[in-house]
Amino acid sequence: MFRNNRYGHLFAVVALCLLVFFFSKLLPTSSPLPAAEEKETPDIYGEENPGDHSGGGDPGEENIPEQMPGAHAGQPEQSSAVTNEGSGGVEENKTPNETPQQDDDSLIKLLGFLQSPIPGARITSRDSQLPGAPRTYRNGTHEGLDYYDGACGVPIQYGNPVYAAGEGTICRIDHHYTELAEQERSDILQVSSELDDTPTDILDQLRGQQVWIQHRGNVKTIYAHLSSVAEDLQEGDPVKAGDFIGNIGNSGTSDGMKGTTANAHLHFEIWIGENYLGNGLPAEKTRKLLQELLE
Repeated sequence: MFRNNRYGHLFAVVALCLLVFFFSKLLPTSSPLPAAEEKETPDIYGEENPGDHSGGGDPGEENIPEQMPGAHAGQPEQSSAVTNEGSGGVEENKTPNETPQQDDDSLIKLLGFLQSPIPGARITSRDSQLPGAPRTYRNGTHEGLDYYDGACGVPIQYGNPVYAAGEGTICRIDHHYTELAEQERSDILQVSSELDDTPTDILDQLRGQQVWIQHRGNVKTIYAHLSSVAEDLQEGDPVKAGDFIGNIGNSGTSDGMKGTTANAHLHFEIWIGENYLGNGLPAEKTRKLLQELLE
């Protein structure tokens, strides 16, 4: 009798274990939690004004010196040839290719007479302010170096003076600049959005009020988004490195269109023939070249 009870208890335990095993197979297993979605990093190159967005103050009524402090004297004489730009835009049929295939030493030798158009300014650490950075708002590419307040080591304010980066000849100076109306600006940006690149005439309008200087060695510099230009300068006038040519502004930008002083900065381009310095180069190499030239 006792033996039968013992076997009965053993059978019950085994049966219970089997039931637990089969029920565990029937229950659904928990699936792992999905991985957290990675937030997409904003496109810092899509901005029209990739500065610090700190806004600008009122333009200062300062007595601007005719030459900036520490300007180089006795620059080599430049070629007297002036490119055939019209007063309203860049030269026709200009199709920029990559920066000419020269080693760094050759480029430094060719451009070594240049200096910073803003005394004491350093080259920005932000790739979006360098030549070659994408500009998605107009479906194009940035062709110059931007000097923004908070990004180049010196104050950049609306109305601050801008100086010639080297000896040369004024080949364009916009004395009679008129800001685009809102609808005009919207229309040209719509045209750019439908094309693969920003057309040269539209890009020229978006640069705002400008001064162009033709230097020796087929080198040209462009100073854009100005708020005003030197009244005593005309096309064909010679300038020396450090001569006053205009004032920092935001013309050609959406802020300029609205009549504010926000996001004032200098847009500065260096051209060698039909190529801007930095075209086709990685940002770090472009930055290094600009530092060697302008700092």
